Amino acid sequence: MVKPVVVDTTSRSSGDVWYFAYGSNLHPQRRATRAGLSPVDSAPGTLCGWRLVFDMPGVPPAEPAMASIRRDATGEVHGLLLRLRAQEFAALVGSEGGDRFYVREQVEVIAYDGRGVIAEVFVAAPGRRLQREGTPSRRYLELIREGARLSALCPEYCAWLEALPHAEASPTARWASDLFLEVFMRASRGPLRGLAQGWLDALQRTEELGPLPRRVAQGVLLAPVLGVGVGLRALERKP
Repeated sequence: MVKPVVVDTTSRSSGDVWYFAYGSNLHPQRRATRAGLSPVDSAPGTLCGWRLVFDMPGVPPAEPAMASIRRDATGEVHGLLLRLRAQEFAALVGSEGGDRFYVREQVEVIAYDGRGVIAEVFVAAPGRRLQREGTPSRRYLELIREGARLSALCPEYCAWLEALPHAEASPTARWASDLFLEVFMRASRGPLRGLAQGWLDALQRTEELGPLPRRVAQGVLLAPVLGVGVGLRALERKP
């Protein structure tokens, strides 16, 4: 006999929001750094009828693609349910670029303990997806892999993540992309959020150019941001 799913409605009366993390937000350090999240509750779970894809533009030149999900009748995505205070969820939405990069959908996730949880999930916004799925960087995929293990996702899913291919990047490219992301995240939490999101959007669109124009455009866009990042790091190192 199939056991009926009991839908968890505890968050509705409290104003809290259940959020389903499936990408780099599986990693607790990433969540803390990005939006300072302190979940009220958490539980691993499965979202049926969807599959994990890497078709979101990344952060050139070292991050070719980021994670999203797509509807797939035979697919399933394992992830972590996080119960967040309303203000924390709003901060998370802002850190993900608001509605510029992702749209939010309500889905029912089956927690490993059997509860059915109505949760918010981020899906690539229309027009933002890459024309074909990309290959994530080693750094980004390792965040997801380690986050999956720390979130106690099922061993079979963790093994599947381990088997996914990843792209390599030069140390210089990794440094540039990491520093850009650092500046972007700082700006996204303040009044410069719109400027930061527009800058990232322009950087991502350089991937549509030919090899030489792409390198020139990325250099022009990255140079001032990297200058700011280097300056901020220098200030933080001062006693």
